[in-house]
Amino acid sequence: MCTNMITAQSIQMSDVIMLCNSSLKENSDPQAFQSYMLEELIPAWNQASNGSNMYLLKSDRGDKNGEYLTACVVNENSVGSLSGQNVFATMETDFLSDPGLYTEYQLIGAENFEQLPKVDLLGIHYLKIKPELAEEFEQLVVEKLHPTVGDLVYDMNLLYYKATAGQHVGSYITIYAIESVEARERFWPTGGQEQDIVKELFRPYGQLALDLSDYLVEGSYLGPESGGGAAYFESLEWTDYVVVYP
Repeated sequence: MCTNMITAQSIQMSDVIMLCNSSLKENSDPQAFQSYMLEELIPAWNQASNGSNMYLLKSDRGDKNGEYLTACVVNENSVGSLSGQNVFATMETDFLSDPGLYTEYQLIGAENFEQLPKVDLLGIHYLKIKPELAEEFEQLVVEKLHPTVGDLVYDMNLLYYKATAGQHVGSYITIYAIESVEARERFWPTGGQEQDIVKELFRPYGQLALDLSDYLVEGSYLGPESGGGAAYFESLEWTDYVVVYP
């Protein structure tokens, strides 16, 4: 193990988060990639204080179960200088098929948040918004969604981001910012049914869920017929990513 390795930290959510969209090369060794990232690249990157903190995550649920995700969270003071730049393009690694593939996401209405959570789990839900209603959707986020579900409960909050640069520019995601895998268990336990607390948390926002549905492409979200407590708030295309620690 490399002597300069530093202990990974929980992700401090920020106004800007950049995600590397590249998959591993077909013949890459996933464990070797993980070791390289945790023992060499990430410690060197974060110690360089280049305005962003890099994290390695691995999915354990959803559409991309088992895949890795590299994320860079841009520090508040560096948003202006790093925004619009592919920070991953400088990653010298033989493991990724195309480090040039990335997407930069900016928190909608970031100026209205006094503090953002620190988490170990990102549940990324890929929103399908009707293009002609994109501007009105962002207004809904600022005026209603973030003031409510953006501060849902102490260990889980829904944060809405817009892709402003990179591969998926113009698209939207909801990040279920969850404190830990253990916290997720009290909502959606492994191998079990959704817990009643999910319905309790989202029940006060039934009308807001209906308002949200007006902006969503039909068939892209969890419908009420599913019985899910977060109907409309959950996308059918989603993946949970967990921070990988040394």
